[in-house]
Amino acid sequence: MSMTKTNKNIVVIGGESTEDMKCMTPIDEYIRSLTDKAHPTILYISTANGDDPLKVSDFIGKYESAGCVVTQLTFFTPPFPRSEHISSLIDQAEIIYIAGGNTRAMLAIWREFGVINLLKEAWAKGKILCGVSAGAICWFDYGHSDSGGAFALISGMGLISGALCPHFSSEAEREASFIEFIRLKGIQPAYAVDDNIALHFKNGKYHKSIRNNASCNGYAISMVSPHVKAL
Repeated sequence: MSMTKTNKNIVVIGGESTEDMKCMTPIDEYIRSLTDKAHPTILYISTANGDDPLKVSDFIGKYESAGCVVTQLTFFTPPFPRSEHISSLIDQAEIIYIAGGNTRAMLAIWREFGVINLLKEAWAKGKILCGVSAGAICWFDYGHSDSGGAFALISGMGLISGALCPHFSSEAEREASFIEFIRLKGIQPAYAVDDNIALHFKNGKYHKSIRNNASCNGYAISMVSPHVKAL
């Protein structure tokens, strides 16, 4: 008896503009296409932005316009979720999308409420996981983050080996800081992404890049020169 292997898909987005948050982009369409459902359920977890009501409503409007059913998990606005409600939301979703914002604060809240283990179970079941900025770096062993007030490598959930840096070409000092951390800590593989590009990881390996515009890139970062190589 042959068993079908469950593909594990994670799509990580380097950053997005205010306009990108309001309308479906090529990256959003790609994420939606990874399910075979006409009207997939997408769960928006907005912990990193403090459940910002404007960002939540923009996201709901955007994906509902594409025929998705949008659910949301919030921790800062009542009614506060019970553990069975959290697991039910994650279980019912085909796609789980993690917002950008403060990565450290997000992971601390998730640990407190048991979300990390639920997301790992969702990944094992083959649900589509994705996110932008904080919602991109959280899936890796390490993420390059300024959520503590200065650039640092912080520990993520470890579903993808290595490290990821978002906003690679749009934020001053990102590139130099990330390369220095990678060299000092000897971390491989290491990836970086500009805003407006997503990397699709399939079964833990880099699979392909999806761009909202042609000027952005994804990169493999090496410990030896040349440190930056376009994917």
